Amino acid sequence: MKIIEKSVVLEDSTVSVLSSKLFNRFFKGEKIAVFDIETTGLSPKYNNIILAGFVIIDTSNFSGKLIQYFADNPIEERDVLGKAIETLKDIDFVITYNGKSFDMPFLYERSSRLSLPYEQIYNLDLYQLVKNHSTLKETLGSLSQKSMEKFMGIASNRDDEISGGESVTLYTKYTNSLEKNLLTQILLHNSDDVLQLTRLIPLIKYFDMDIAIKKLGFPLGEIYVTGFECGISNFIVKGMQRRNLKDYISFPSVDFLGKFEFLKEEGTWYIEYPVYTRKEGKYLDISTFEPVNKLRSEINNPSSCVNGKLIIQENGIDNHMAQYDFALALAEEVKKRVK
Repeated sequence: MKIIEKSVVLEDSTVSVLSSKLFNRFFKGEKIAVFDIETTGLSPKYNNIILAGFVIIDTSNFSGKLIQYFADNPIEERDVLGKAIETLKDIDFVITYNGKSFDMPFLYERSSRLSLPYEQIYNLDLYQLVKNHSTLKETLGSLSQKSMEKFMGIASNRDDEISGGESVTLYTKYTNSLEKNLLTQILLHNSDDVLQLTRLIPLIKYFDMDIAIKKLGFPLGEIYVTGFECGISNFIVKGMQRRNLKDYISFPSVDFLGKFEFLKEEGTWYIEYPVYTRKEGKYLDISTFEPVNKLRSEINNPSSCVNGKLIIQENGIDNHMAQYDFALALAEEVKKRVK
């Protein structure tokens, strides 16, 4: 297995977004990695991972480091996966492009087939944001990564001239010949993918993140939220456990009106907190919820919180910021209680 590492300079536009109030509202202080894999085909049942590429982003000084783990032959896939899993353990979340449908499920299944332990990790998939939370799909004919690069005016930064399919063909030739030129082309294709993806982070400016985050969720250390919603009678938060998986159940009490459960076998958790409905909207009783005193933004906004009642929907319109703040408060509280 080959390991390639080098420092990279982040674009000013990327740094601007990573340091923005919008980004830090949901992801402040989190350890980030841009992630992409190369495989010998589309099926994790029959094909291998041959290359895992990262750009590790240090938000304390906005520096980046490119890391690539490359299998000189298919047998070294185990080594590539082992190093990728080890790297992901030190990361709070990954940024991908179509990673929820391809890269991460592929990684998890290949790891499982090789009996390698892995942790679930929060994935901010820019493709899902473009597809489901922007108007770009209505104006662009294709939502491929390269189409997004053209839209953002960064296509000229790409040096490689091959596709993912051509990379597979080159890999077969490389394993038979070990020609350095073939290796260079494969590595360049992957490094350009992850480096260009760091330059696509400014796409976030085109999304309404306050609305999107309800479906996307957010990272929170050893657990992460996969989504939250205001139901008919309950405010519901769902998530995954990353490590130290537990079984735990808690029923409503005087100091915590909600119910929550952690399921070790599934690696999931959920919270249900009662919602009250009045003619003018929906609200939560947070009069006995201690953590709200530590929260920021909408929960402490007089127009959102009145006499111990947090208004999360008014005249049929969701208060997205208040809902996010409360979802965060609930998740942090149950994480503390389960410990």
